[in-house]
Amino acid sequence: MLPLQLDPQRIALAHRDNTLSEELFQELPLGILVMEAQGEIRFVNQATLNLLGLSESQLLGQTPVDPDWHIIQENGKPFQLKLQSVPVRAKHTLMLLVSRQPLRNLVLGVYRPTIGDRVWLSVNTEPTLGLDGSVERIICTLSDITNLKVEKKLSKLHECFLSLDSDPDENINRLTALAGEILGGTWAVYNRLNQGLFWSIGQWQTPPNYIHVGEPKNYICNEVIQRGTHEVFVMQDLQNTPYAQSNSDIVTYQLQTYVGKVVRCGGESIGALSVVYQNPFILSEADKKLMGIIAAAIGVEEEHKREATVWAQNEAKWRSLIQTSSNLITILEANGTIKYASPAIRSVLGYKPKELIGQNLFESIHPDDRVNIEKDFQGFLKNPTTDLSLEFRFRHQDGSWRYIESTYSNLLMDSPVTRIVVNFRDVTERKLAETAIRQSEAQLRDKAAQLEHALHELQETQTQLIQTEKMSSLGLLVAGIAHEINNPVSFIYGNIPHATQYTQDLLHLIDLYREQYPHPAPTIQAQEEAIDLGFLSEDLPKLMNSMQMGAERIRQIVLSLRNFSRLDKAAREPVDVHQGIDNTLLLLQHRLKAKAGHPKIEIVKEYGELPLVECYAGQMNQVFMNILSNAIDALEELNVERLEVEGLNNNVQSAQEPPATPCIQIRTQVKDDNTVLIRIADNGPGMTAQVQQQIFDPFFTTKSVGQGTGLGLSISYQIIVDKHGGQLKCCSTPTEGTEFWIELPITLPQ
Repeated sequence: MLPLQLDPQRIALAHRDNTLSEELFQELPLGILVMEAQGEIRFVNQATLNLLGLSESQLLGQTPVDPDWHIIQENGKPFQLKLQSVPVRAKHTLMLLVSRQPLRNLVLGVYRPTIGDRVWLSVNTEPTLGLDGSVERIICTLSDITNLKVEKKLSKLHECFLSLDSDPDENINRLTALAGEILGGTWAVYNRLNQGLFWSIGQWQTPPNYIHVGEPKNYICNEVIQRGTHEVFVMQDLQNTPYAQSNSDIVTYQLQTYVGKVVRCGGESIGALSVVYQNPFILSEADKKLMGIIAAAIGVEEEHKREATVWAQNEAKWRSLIQTSSNLITILEANGTIKYASPAIRSVLGYKPKELIGQNLFESIHPDDRVNIEKDFQGFLKNPTTDLSLEFRFRHQDGSWRYIESTYSNLLMDSPVTRIVVNFRDVTERKLAETAIRQSEAQLRDKAAQLEHALHELQETQTQLIQTEKMSSLGLLVAGIAHEINNPVSFIYGNIPHATQYTQDLLHLIDLYREQYPHPAPTIQAQEEAIDLGFLSEDLPKLMNSMQMGAERIRQIVLSLRNFSRLDKAAREPVDVHQGIDNTLLLLQHRLKAKAGHPKIEIVKEYGELPLVECYAGQMNQVFMNILSNAIDALEELNVERLEVEGLNNNVQSAQEPPATPCIQIRTQVKDDNTVLIRIADNGPGMTAQVQQQIFDPFFTTKSVGQGTGLGLSISYQIIVDKHGGQLKCCSTPTEGTEFWIELPITLPQ
């Protein structure tokens, strides 16, 4: 049935009487085309343009049959306007177009060059007559019946496949005829390459004197086989090709178009299915697909022929191989019933053949695998040209589950067998080995991850040990220097009081001499004037006091060095935390004093009443040194940045407030019964939250290369947290300074 039936006569009358507007024609889903009596197109609606794939300018004023459209009739023959060259049926049709007789349901195939496919149309015409009875115009209605034509071709294909029997040669001949009929060729032939010659095994409408055997070089299909591509091969204008000289049939029968498709068997190109035309013919994509399906079906028949020959020649050999094969070979019905089992079933699954014959294969498959296996098996039955390989667990005769690898060959269409042949192989050991390998790989990956982590920790520990060793060596050096300086300083410090007393006694003696002998000899008077005895008597006590103060200062520094190194007290003991902080500040005194370009750093102490804290004194002094040194570095960095800004703005008067005095504030207090809190804060540049998250990480530093290793705070964190069970925290805000909190237990746990 047509998709829409409209009475062409009513449309013609409406167009003549102008009872329907052209706008209404434009909205109709049916193609409307109006021609003058001479064949020129005067009106088309949008549905016609969509059907033909053309624009209005390409149709108006033209004849309805353009040579580029390659219009064909239902039988595949060309439909042309040149009456002297068209077939009788087409000529009769053209005569009707210019007569007063209407046409009904004329089927034409139009190749649309702009789209590249063919549309099948059902054409109805209705002539409009003038007052004198002559044809004034012709109204054509066009209906798309492409889907109907495709369904008819597929129906023919299906009927042909159903009619195929057990004779491969007869089936090949039927398939060849099917290709010729569906594609509307002049004739069709299937040429098989055998022993260096082409043999025409399948033929349809070939000429009576057609040569059935020939040299490959004389045939176009030899090129199809040599190319071996999956594409359909098409050659136009055969009369002007070299094949017209080598193959006399091309000239004799005026062949114009060749269509060929390679046929494969066993993975090799063995022949070609060919359809030839006596007119220019262009294949649509649907035609090419049908050609490919038929060629594949011929390949299947060739495989059947080959298998039948091999089976007949080697039946005894195959039977022997099946009987002696270590693999289990079974034959199944389409529903999975076992019809045959080779003797290897005993070694593979533990059964005797008769114990499984008649049983359903799927009943012995593991329940977890059964659903997927049955689904794949049903899909395999629907597509007999594909191979199937499955892996599943099968119940052994002893009740255990064995992993089975199976390969299926669908021979339901093969008349000698009409069964499904399955090859089973026991792969349990391989599966267990694969599982063991996967487990080993997982264990190795875990071990590798552990080793990588251990290596990372070892590298960190090594670096920290090196740093600790450096600090220990520095402590040894400091202790040695302090010890060596202590002896002479102690000697000087101990003798200065005596020297002071001796000096005072001598000066007193001189005063007595001056009282008793007010008029000394001229020589003595000259010497008094030379040495300025009055100034010497006044300045010498001051000089001795200065020496006393210097010796005392040196003695305090030496004592601070010894207390800071604490080499003689490496074990934990109760320690005065304030003394450790003061000793550290004493060693850093040179960095706290004012010098060129750096103002004095003020130290503000707010010491609370702290008990003695049990700790490793040397390690705690190292923590104080690291934190105080970092605070001094931050203040010096801020001062450098301030000087740079002042240098840039030295020509601009600024009303900004003077910078705050660099300051380090140290506060201590008792937090609870067993915890003391030490807070060290500076008014430096501060740090961002991102930097705070990393300051205790090894090797992280914000200082320039050569200025810091990034280990000071990391080691300090380990000393406070790991060695003393305390806490080390940092609180900082950019431009507002930084504060470190040290929480220490008063008594260390045992």
